[in-house]
Amino acid sequence: MSSPDTTLSRPSRTTAAATGFRPDIQALRALAVSLVVLTHVWPTLLSGGFVGVDVFFVISGYLISSRLVREIETTGRIRIAHFYARRVRRLLPAACLVLLCVVVAVRVLAPRESWADNAHQVMASALYAQNWLLGAHPIDVTKVTAVASYWSLSVEEQFYLCWPLLLLLLFKLRAPWARLASVAGLGVVSLLYCVHLTATDPVPAYFITPVRVWEFVLGALIVLAESRLALRTTAANAASLLGFAAILGSAFLFTGRTPFPGSAALVPALGAALVIAAGLRSPRQWHTVLTSSKPVQVLGGISYSLYLWHWPLLMLVPLAMPGSAQTLPVHLGIVAAALLLSYASKRLVEDPLRTWAPLADSPRLTFAAMVVVVAAVCLAAGTLLWP
Repeated sequence: MSSPDTTLSRPSRTTAAATGFRPDIQALRALAVSLVVLTHVWPTLLSGGFVGVDVFFVISGYLISSRLVREIETTGRIRIAHFYARRVRRLLPAACLVLLCVVVAVRVLAPRESWADNAHQVMASALYAQNWLLGAHPIDVTKVTAVASYWSLSVEEQFYLCWPLLLLLLFKLRAPWARLASVAGLGVVSLLYCVHLTATDPVPAYFITPVRVWEFVLGALIVLAESRLALRTTAANAASLLGFAAILGSAFLFTGRTPFPGSAALVPALGAALVIAAGLRSPRQWHTVLTSSKPVQVLGGISYSLYLWHWPLLMLVPLAMPGSAQTLPVHLGIVAAALLLSYASKRLVEDPLRTWAPLADSPRLTFAAMVVVVAAVCLAAGTLLWP
């Protein structure tokens, strides 16, 4: 597959966004995945931890836009094929590993009448279309399959597919204010649609991509407005305090009855944006000792894997342990197993394949491997449809 680089007329000033590692963002990842896992495992303890997904979306919008804007402003172009290949190497190996494990576990543990649903959703997850499948059916996502959580990964991949091309078009606008206004306008349209659809058709409103675009855009706006967000230390501390309070407050106060995402999603999303913006110029803040600690940083580092593993374990363990699956020791065991599997898959699968030279040096080889792996997952899932 050939993919020539797309070049702009000339590069402009290099942005400072995301030129180095951000421990505060790694800590945000740790917080986001902790909220999601706690809500799934102990929903009576934390009813609104699903807002962790919204935090992830804002983080993704910021980090991806930082990388892309920096590349545009330093080179005048985006190497589209290399960008897509990096995303494939970063996300696909662990995702497909978990999907293959789920297929095996479903065949061994799940009743046969659930095989077809699992097969369809594993295929949709491998193709990053799970959110559209779930959005098309008014179902209780907590009772569907062991891969229902893949919907958010589908949303992210669809955003990654379109965003570089849109940024290239936006940077044809010479004036920075015009780019900022254009991106903000896109976010406003998405947010208005989100509020409308949440009120009129809440199932697709939760899952489909157009309704979630504004959260990624919020992260992107921080990059585009970076020069205007140079907060002094006191203001940065206040912003991050308010941001963390908004995230935690929504996690504890929101419930399954909260119309969501809708306007309610503004609370955790703006909270995440405040924390990210606060760290642009003030890396040391009131939370630094905690958020830079090794346990928090390690948890942030495995947040993607933990998100992948925890839900299948939570869905499949009860099938293996009927009658005792809802006890505290079993729940603690599920969390421990998810942590161990996450750490192992990151060290043994994610990191080695992301940096493996033959793939890193060849987008074409990466895409070929992607086709093979996705086809293998779909074929494996297809065995659940056979009599």
